[in-house]
Amino acid sequence: MRIVQKYGGTSVGTIEKIKAIAEHLIKVRKEGNEVVVVVSAMGKMTDELIKKANEITDRPDRRELDMLMSTGEQQTIALLSMALKNMGQEAVSLTGSQAGIQTTGTHTKSKIKSINNERMEKHLADGKIVIVAGFQGMNEAGDITTLGRGGSDTSAVALAGALGCQCEIYTDVNGIYTCDPRVHKGAKKIDKISYEEMMEMSNLGAGVMEVRAVELGKKFGVPIYVGRSLGEKNGTYILEKEQIMEEKLITGLSINENVLMVNLQNLYNKPQKIANIFSALGKQDVNVDMISQSQSVEDMVDISFTCPATEEDLLDKAVEIIATQNPALKISKNQDLIKVSVVGVGMISHSGVAGKLFEIFGEKDIKFYQVTTSEISISFTMDKDRKAAAVEAISEAFNI
Repeated sequence: MRIVQKYGGTSVGTIEKIKAIAEHLIKVRKEGNEVVVVVSAMGKMTDELIKKANEITDRPDRRELDMLMSTGEQQTIALLSMALKNMGQEAVSLTGSQAGIQTTGTHTKSKIKSINNERMEKHLADGKIVIVAGFQGMNEAGDITTLGRGGSDTSAVALAGALGCQCEIYTDVNGIYTCDPRVHKGAKKIDKISYEEMMEMSNLGAGVMEVRAVELGKKFGVPIYVGRSLGEKNGTYILEKEQIMEEKLITGLSINENVLMVNLQNLYNKPQKIANIFSALGKQDVNVDMISQSQSVEDMVDISFTCPATEEDLLDKAVEIIATQNPALKISKNQDLIKVSVVGVGMISHSGVAGKLFEIFGEKDIKFYQVTTSEISISFTMDKDRKAAAVEAISEAFNI
């Protein structure tokens, strides 16, 4: 049997934890398994590296930021390989590029284009445990790139797909919950969740899994396990919805605090003008999310949209272009917002969820600004100080 295991920053946060993982990996290997391990940087290493970059400049060059951030994972792979070898187990550490991970796209948020697993297959055939640096790869120019938040999850699932095996994600929580337990103490652990629901929850702000990782899991049919305890399968399995017997109306609630709302006022209501705005945003790789448009005066409209607050530097570049094309434009930003979303495949066959949510917000006097829906989710933007009230009310109403 072949397994890809991934260990997050908290799991490899100290030398003692790295040694404990090494002991566990040897046990897994002795059980007859071929093992590939994907690791993150130790603890808060990536944050510390970004902080150092920001001490030099408030807008670090993204190529150089990738060069810097990628060093965190490279420390972990070398230390884990040393620990395994010291315990008598053959092992080899590989950077993303050495593992054959080819990427494409923008620095700091690239995507995996392909994986050449020839080198990994050779090491596995030689009986070695292969340790791969997560979160990184190499683009067509030969530069190191990183995959963005949760990139090590993406690396692990992509490698499992390329190697034709299951993927186990070990993190600092013991599974996926109906809501962030730090926000709602009554949140319940989910034993099984569909790829579709997990993708939606991740895309809408749940931080346990990166959405691209789940997409790859579904695409390549990779069963994904998420948990905390080494060797104890008491976490959450991400599977095809046909493999899940119980279907709840609402499976989970996501909270996204990385929200920036932009208001554009005094725009001429001409299709090409509007198209030029979103073209400029797209060229700067700004991930536009919720969009609303309202008529202000005759032939003029106001447009609001949201994007990740972490992309404000990319947004500002696009806004400079937009402003030159629209001299009368008024622009404002609001970062004191969150996005709260409910998710569940049960919503496909049941109506009335939106009405119930509006009723709840009315009873609790919770004001919201924008609403978007999909087949299995409903999302609202609202003021950050209403987070606790909204989460508590929704959780109680839908028993999540």
